[in-house]
Amino acid sequence: MTRRIVALVCVLSLAPLASGAGTLVVDANTVHPVSGPPIRDGRIVIEDGRIARVGPAADTPAPEGARVVRGAVATPGLVDVHTSVGLAGIFNVAADRDEDEKTATSQPDLRALDSFNPREPLLRHQLEHGVTVVQASPGPANVVAGQAGIFRTHGRTADGMAVRAVSALVVNLGESPKRTYAQDKGPPGTRMGTAAILRRAFLGGREYAAGRTRADRGDDEKPPKRSLGREALARAAAGDLPVIFVAERADDIATAIRIAREWNLRFALAGASEGYLVSDLLREAGAPVLVGPVMQRVERPETLNASLENAARLERAGVRVAIRSGFESYVPRTRLVLFEAAVAAANGMGFDAALRAITLGAAEVLGIDDRFGSLEKGKAGDVVLYDADPFEYTSHVTRVIIDGELVHERRP
Repeated sequence: MTRRIVALVCVLSLAPLASGAGTLVVDANTVHPVSGPPIRDGRIVIEDGRIARVGPAADTPAPEGARVVRGAVATPGLVDVHTSVGLAGIFNVAADRDEDEKTATSQPDLRALDSFNPREPLLRHQLEHGVTVVQASPGPANVVAGQAGIFRTHGRTADGMAVRAVSALVVNLGESPKRTYAQDKGPPGTRMGTAAILRRAFLGGREYAAGRTRADRGDDEKPPKRSLGREALARAAAGDLPVIFVAERADDIATAIRIAREWNLRFALAGASEGYLVSDLLREAGAPVLVGPVMQRVERPETLNASLENAARLERAGVRVAIRSGFESYVPRTRLVLFEAAVAAANGMGFDAALRAITLGAAEVLGIDDRFGSLEKGKAGDVVLYDADPFEYTSHVTRVIIDGELVHERRP
């Protein structure tokens, strides 16, 4: 009897898998690929974690044996281009606040990867509202905050969830660094002080790179002492590492562009509450703007001119726009880009542009649009299903699929 069982197991192991094994089929009344027009009665076929086919269900047969899930509306997984989620925790206590190292104004060697908590409940909160990819960033306290990273919202380890462990160098202008250090009578106490710290930092990075180059050529016997911070600054000054300038007020935005031009940086603006006041300057600079949060509270002088129309006005002016959740000091420590985009859509941006700003447009800004941001053949099998219009307040995310795996299903 034992021999018969062993023989049967061997035969089964050698038999070809059913045609639908490892395949997930997603059907929806409306599919928004984002890279093309909406598809009515659409179908998405995901094989081995990647999108294999997208089209009308009538023209896109479902493989035999494949699992089928359905929804009213389907979009790509949402992308949050700038957030503290993963570093800032839901409880807002010292134990889970790891986004700001308030010990020095310039800390380019800090990496979000080393604070990223895969088990942080806020990641699940984001995922259940359709977010499948985030750029997690050090916070607003320091002038040079550190290095951001791009992560999935589902996984077991920070390294395993990392799409790009280091994605950008983050710097902060405006009131936040002043509030952090001026109370101790340390720099920066003014916007001039903040700009001076930045210039010294990039100069140090460039000098460090030059010193190592001279040593490699044999012009100097001794290379400069190894510095992880200066290495990051050198990469930024060489254009190899993008720089995100977090700036709200129009004059801070102008300062960011001025410094970026001085050092020939590859850069983006984040926040930009007064971006619409200098949209011509932003368009000329050619830098993308990570707008938001769209529902920015008028809580301090630099956000007095915040407008719900900011994203729409920038987009109409020809500025590349993505929508971020940003940073929040109150529980639960994060906003949701789905809701921020909905408000932008209702305030002049329109459905298509707002959806693009949290999917393909966001992925393009991060340089990951070869894998994420749209429903196209070969891209990651990240799909979000809704029970109605995604931007309607009463609608719900019903299912979230990451790499072809159903990772969230809303209870009725």
